Amino acid sequence: MGPDNILRACGYLEAVWRGDTTAAAALMNHEPGETPTPVLLAELGDLIMQTLPPAQAGIHDGMDKTELAAATEKLGADPVVRVSLVLSETLQALAPTATPDQAQIIARALIGYIVSVSNATEDDVLPLLEALRQAALQRPADPAA
Repeated sequence: MGPDNILRACGYLEAVWRGDTTAAAALMNHEPGETPTPVLLAELGDLIMQTLPPAQAGIHDGMDKTELAAATEKLGADPVVRVSLVLSETLQALAPTATPDQAQIIARALIGYIVSVSNATEDDVLPLLEALRQAALQRPADPAA
């Protein structure tokens, strides 16, 4: 997922969180050949769900094989990881045909997931979205985007 798409998805999440229906409606518009916003939300959700649990389990580059195996086994047994997979699959199935109202439901589900698994509060939502934006700006451009 390229930086521009992450930024667009984050913009939509912020608009929904703030209740800015004008911005949300504008971000739902896309040009031919561009990925629809609900699909971007599902892709961002999948990216977050693939990244956050391993990071929380302490999995990182440079781990020796024994540590990595133990952390991976622990991660595989974590019910949050299993629920994350179900949520990601569900969002990805709904996104391609999502109406604007359903896109808002997808956005709220993703925000709820982030808050729930990160032990954040509602006050942390906007700073978390800003952190996602900053991380996106550090990513190389996606040539397929």
